[in-house]
Amino acid sequence: MVDRHGPLRTDMFLVEIDDVEVQGWTSAKLPSSSTEPSDTGWGETIDQDLELERVVQADDTTLYDWKEEVRSDDEAEGLRTVDVILFNEEGEPEIQWEFTNAWPAYYQPPQLGAASTENIARERVVLAYDSMERQSI
Repeated sequence: MVDRHGPLRTDMFLVEIDDVEVQGWTSAKLPSSSTEPSDTGWGETIDQDLELERVVQADDTTLYDWKEEVRSDDEAEGLRTVDVILFNEEGEPEIQWEFTNAWPAYYQPPQLGAASTENIARERVVLAYDSMERQSI
């Protein structure tokens, strides 16, 4: 029997961009935030960006195309809703982080060369966003 109240595994997640599941993710670094005190109370809260990495797939140019839309200077076209969903041991969704008005602030195509220990092509994107909401599902 699976303990649904135990720790959740970090390798059972998916990423959706505008409600479409995008395959191949190997890591998702959820943003941390910090709030510094000030002389008059709490200071500004700083939220870090969402960092995602995935295995490159020959027929899927989702991240590259999104980066190019942002480059075109049409802000409305470049904004997306990104959901990172964490699953329990039974494969059921448990927690969802929703990032609204997200856009690729940084895109890194695969680094090529024989020196890599894995020899797996990966692409990385750092997403800025307007707001993040954590929800239990």
